[in-house]
Amino acid sequence: MIAKLIACLEEVGLEVNAEEIGDILWLANQMQQAAPEPGQTEQPHEKPIQPSTPISSTSGNAASTESSSSTPLKKEPTVSAYSSDVIPESASSGESSPTPEGLPFKAPAAPALRNSLALARALRPLMRKVQSRIEFVLDEENTARQIAEYQFWSPVLQPAKERWLELVLVVEETSTTIVWQETIAEFQKLMERHGAFRNVYTWSLQTKTDGKPQIFPFQQKVTGKQRSRSPKELLDATGRRLILLISDCISPLWWQGEIHKLLEIWGNHVPVAVLQLLPEQLWERTVLGLGNSVHLGTIAPGVLNSQLIVSGLPIWLEEKPKMALQFPVVTLEPESLTEWARVVAGAGRVQRLGVLFQENWQELIPKFQSPTSQPPLNPELLVKRFHAIASPLAKRLAGFMAAAPVSLPVINLIQQELLPESRQIHLAEIFMSGLLQLIEGDKQIQASRWQYKFVEGVREILLGSVKITEIDDVLEKISQYIARKAGLQIKSFAALLTPNPDWDITVQKEVIPFAKIAIQVLRYLGEDYAALVDQLQQKPPVLTEDSEALPNFPAIQTFVFKVKTIALLDEIEQFNLKPFEFDVALIEVNQPAQISRDNLLEIADEIFFNKTAKHLNDTEQLLIQGTLANQAYEQIAALAEYSVRHLKNVAIKLWEVLSEVVGEKVTKKTLKNVLEQLAAGRHLTISRHRQQSQYFIEDLGNGAQLEMVSIPEGSFIMGSPEEEPERSNYESPQHQVTVKAFFMGKYPITQAQWKAVASWPQVNKELDFDPSNFKGANRPVERVSWYDAVEFCDRLSQHTGRLYSLPSEAEWEYACRAGTITPFHFGDTITSKLANYDATSTYGAGVKGTYRKETTPVGSFEVANAFGLYDMHGNVWEWCLDDWHDNYEGAPTDGSPWFDNKNDNFYQKQGRTVLRGGSWLNYPLNCRSASRIDDGTRGSHYNNIGFRIVCAAGRILR
Repeated sequence: MIAKLIACLEEVGLEVNAEEIGDILWLANQMQQAAPEPGQTEQPHEKPIQPSTPISSTSGNAASTESSSSTPLKKEPTVSAYSSDVIPESASSGESSPTPEGLPFKAPAAPALRNSLALARALRPLMRKVQSRIEFVLDEENTARQIAEYQFWSPVLQPAKERWLELVLVVEETSTTIVWQETIAEFQKLMERHGAFRNVYTWSLQTKTDGKPQIFPFQQKVTGKQRSRSPKELLDATGRRLILLISDCISPLWWQGEIHKLLEIWGNHVPVAVLQLLPEQLWERTVLGLGNSVHLGTIAPGVLNSQLIVSGLPIWLEEKPKMALQFPVVTLEPESLTEWARVVAGAGRVQRLGVLFQENWQELIPKFQSPTSQPPLNPELLVKRFHAIASPLAKRLAGFMAAAPVSLPVINLIQQELLPESRQIHLAEIFMSGLLQLIEGDKQIQASRWQYKFVEGVREILLGSVKITEIDDVLEKISQYIARKAGLQIKSFAALLTPNPDWDITVQKEVIPFAKIAIQVLRYLGEDYAALVDQLQQKPPVLTEDSEALPNFPAIQTFVFKVKTIALLDEIEQFNLKPFEFDVALIEVNQPAQISRDNLLEIADEIFFNKTAKHLNDTEQLLIQGTLANQAYEQIAALAEYSVRHLKNVAIKLWEVLSEVVGEKVTKKTLKNVLEQLAAGRHLTISRHRQQSQYFIEDLGNGAQLEMVSIPEGSFIMGSPEEEPERSNYESPQHQVTVKAFFMGKYPITQAQWKAVASWPQVNKELDFDPSNFKGANRPVERVSWYDAVEFCDRLSQHTGRLYSLPSEAEWEYACRAGTITPFHFGDTITSKLANYDATSTYGAGVKGTYRKETTPVGSFEVANAFGLYDMHGNVWEWCLDDWHDNYEGAPTDGSPWFDNKNDNFYQKQGRTVLRGGSWLNYPLNCRSASRIDDGTRGSHYNNIGFRIVCAAGRILR
């Protein structure tokens, strides 16, 4: 049986070892035990990929877990040159949106990937194995020989074999993605389960509101504001990775050249190809039509795009332009994938079709006027243009769609029941034709239920190309499907043309969109069909919330009335809070690896490859090994048989590359220390997760805004425990404090915010308009005294009518900890990757890092604590309101500031006060949540002291 199993797996292109076969048999046994007993009915699992709905990324060959949520696709700008290739957005003229033409139910879809077995076999050239760099297995033969010959009982290890490549799928999500959602889902599963790749990861490429690209891992939930990721995260230092961009190449990102930039970034480090969803005959209607068709080949495996051998250049190009961008283009056809796989594997003289874009390719885009600034195209012209270039099946499908409401479930039903030979490509032709418009509505629903309408006048023209009997078939099939879903018994579609008073509102919502379109179609057909409509509409109508969907209703009249509502609002509600999302980072400490010269050489090679896409050559390796051994250039040159001058020239270039990647100066003297820091740092794992909080915005004018985050009420233990490393007696004794809800600045006050408020009328003292030493609008303001900070709060309070102040010491520590009890809200240690401090010193199990010697823009590390506050550790010290006390004996427990006297005039206060949070100048021990110091006087101005403000909920100035 096992032999038959192996033969079957090899037949479909899967190569497995004994361990993997054992896993398969175990899984089969578990599935058999978990199978439903006879008589039990399994519910079908219908969960197609939606645009902007994450598809989970995978590790290894495990199947992905599909996400059950869906989110709206952002509205894209209108395509430039070939505007008919994208669905036009519905006009925003202020008119009420028409009644939805789609139907709110799912319908069966035709198989999306019909040749999956052939596609799997096409990727066999990529199934080679290479030696692993991190996994080793026992070399039995050499171990036995060593024991026999030398009587040395020690295992001999050899690198394990692993798959050569990883695959990264980048799915471009646009308004036409829903056409390909099932195709993409099935292709993704095929790649994950194929076995050719070590890992398969899936990313989403979307369009920002400003028309720029952004990428997200598919496992993220795209809700509200989500932080996009850098395109460089897709790169791999070892070069053992492929990137496959899945797209139809018609989005604005292509026409504007933004995707070309991404392809260039990725293609300089790993092989990249575009998986074009459209067949080759339609490429001329995409951006690919502006490039030159070429053939790309190579004789070596894993060659970068720019180094592929180009042939088939047009006769007007004698040689490839120096600034050209070239990449292979593949389709979901076995022959295409086979050619591409063999090119990647370096199989010899095989070539694959590709596209070469010259530097001035955008000059070839025809001049045009934006569709929003020109009158809509004549419907007859639209249909004529569609019929001139569309395939016969696409024309028939468009005609059938004209007889029904337009949504994906309806289209799938038509394809399945009336046109089974049609495929996604024929639907794509219709979506690209400009015949359809997306109805503005609630895009929070699943994209498969988005609703479309034909451009005014197009439906009637398309119906003219369809036989009446076929229209009958369309109406009958859809009406019967609606009836089954609604639990109705009907004899023909005529029964659904007038709502029944006995139907509940849910049934009517399904029936009315169909009735509206069906009546429109029947009236167009005329004669007996029009008479049937007239006869049915003599029945008294049923008023529903969607009654305007049916014709012959009296005109809807508008009347105005007043409503008065009495409500008791929570104190927080007066601030008009808005939600926002942020990343929270946690540091996990792992066992540090043993550092050796080989480890350091591997790290240097990885850094060098990350910048140059090349590994260190023999001379460069010898240079680093000699430097780590503290050898002089003369000693290294003697071993390498090079002149000292030549070796130093190599060294200068090598140190420059390493410095650029590491972010600090690398020389012969510092190389070992830099590499050891990097090696030690690898035992810290930074995990991130998304959280949500609320805030309000205070507009300060001149483009400056103040974001105030809602801090919930709660209790916490203030101070540090005695076992906390490097603590101070100033932080004792620990005591419980209960804090009321308040608002705190998301960031320390910036120089832009300072200048805005400093220009307002004085309350008690003058303010220096530009006091900071380290200049930058988004850097924290520094060199401001405690009195300056109080004046800032007074001016802000007077201007806004809200009470702003410096935080009490208890409020500051409560907000910084955000529910944690560890030394930092990151955990038990801190890293310069997440905060700005003097990282030449370490804390706990931390590692040395970058000492920046200046302030950094607020929020530049892109991580907050669990409340949504940024830069609570390091950057600048922050003034608190309290008087200084050497310990917490007698401290208040209600979160209020601790004053020695009750003088309400803060400008008359003398003595020391409290600073919290540490700064760019301080060691990590000063950046702890519990750390506190006194600066000596309230009038001090230092370039590492700033402040953050709070606003008390419910206390409004009158």
